[in-house]
Amino acid sequence: PAAQQLRRTAIAAIAAAIAGGATVYGLEYLTGSDTELVDQAVSEARALPLVGLVLDDVPGAEARLRMALSEELRSPTTQGPPRPLALMTELRATQIVPALKATDAADAQAVLAARLALMRHLKSVDPATCRELVLIGIQRGEKLDATAQKLMRDMLAAMEKAYRAGRAALKASTAPPPALGDADVTAVLGEAGLTPADFEKLRTLQRLSNEAACDIGIKLNEAPGKLPADKAGALARYLAAAQ
Repeated sequence: PAAQQLRRTAIAAIAAAIAGGATVYGLEYLTGSDTELVDQAVSEARALPLVGLVLDDVPGAEARLRMALSEELRSPTTQGPPRPLALMTELRATQIVPALKATDAADAQAVLAARLALMRHLKSVDPATCRELVLIGIQRGEKLDATAQKLMRDMLAAMEKAYRAGRAALKASTAPPPALGDADVTAVLGEAGLTPADFEKLRTLQRLSNEAACDIGIKLNEAPGKLPADKAGALARYLAAAQ
């Protein structure tokens, strides 16, 4: 049914875009322009961890999402990401990433722990989707099995907690936590045990097999746990915001 198709593709797109800047297609298959379908999609999107909070925090965000969904139904995007995805990716870049960069170490590490749980599950049941998660984010969230969908929600919930903490820190105008630049990250990852061969894999992710890409993604997200606390927190914030 059209309503079910809209909900499945739109909610997957919104969740994946918020969780990892993913490229999600599927809305192009929808037909019709029923306002009720948009209402249902927005309602279910708001029920997702983090998504509803961001829609509340950003003035006009829900109205923009409704318009994007309606326009996508009337005239599906043929090139580039569908409009709802483009909007949620923008909100991630402008709202979520700055907050994650400012969050505390424990909450950033909790985001990585939730991401690792999802990666490890996908490695065992769906290495191709694990590779997607490492490379660009999960492309079709609706294809996840029940366990992966729960782990995806857990990851969003961890991101919501980190987002709240980071947003509060930004509003308080406290000194930002130490940030790592790209050169610093390379050095710190080396201290965490990544080898020259691992860095080569990171540079050639697109060419790796599903299993190899999944493995290096897991190793990357495990890295903060192998560092002393002062460096672990900075790396965890960097990885939580970057992926």
